[in-house]
Amino acid sequence: MSITGTLEDREQIRELYARYAFTIDYGPYDEWVRCFTADGVFDSPRLGRHEGHEALTKFTSTYTASHGDAQVRHMMTNVTFRIEGDMAKGGCYLTYYHCKNGKAALQAIGRYQDELRKVDGEWLFKYRRVFIDGHG
Repeated sequence: MSITGTLEDREQIRELYARYAFTIDYGPYDEWVRCFTADGVFDSPRLGRHEGHEALTKFTSTYTASHGDAQVRHMMTNVTFRIEGDMAKGGCYLTYYHCKNGKAALQAIGRYQDELRKVDGEWLFKYRRVFIDGHG
């Protein structure tokens, strides 16, 4: 598979993946929401489908409550994508932990499948779907 897009585009997409994980784990959640296009979709078998900035913002409240007082960690590896103009498709592996009382517990292993769009010079997620291994 040949490398597509400019080095700048590729680096910006890699930074988007990192910013997504960091902000959903630590906040601020408005930064996580801004990882998506205005009509962007986050689609998870466990957490539901959320479309648009308003729905994504509402989701962050329920998401925070869902893990109680545990700290969460999203680890994304093997990031790969193909850029075609102002659109890209890609994905990565996901390892998700809950950390509490000095112990980390693996909660899920899976992957993300992504569609990205470049809007006003910035790469964002247009559609991000979560697949959890062993989840129907």
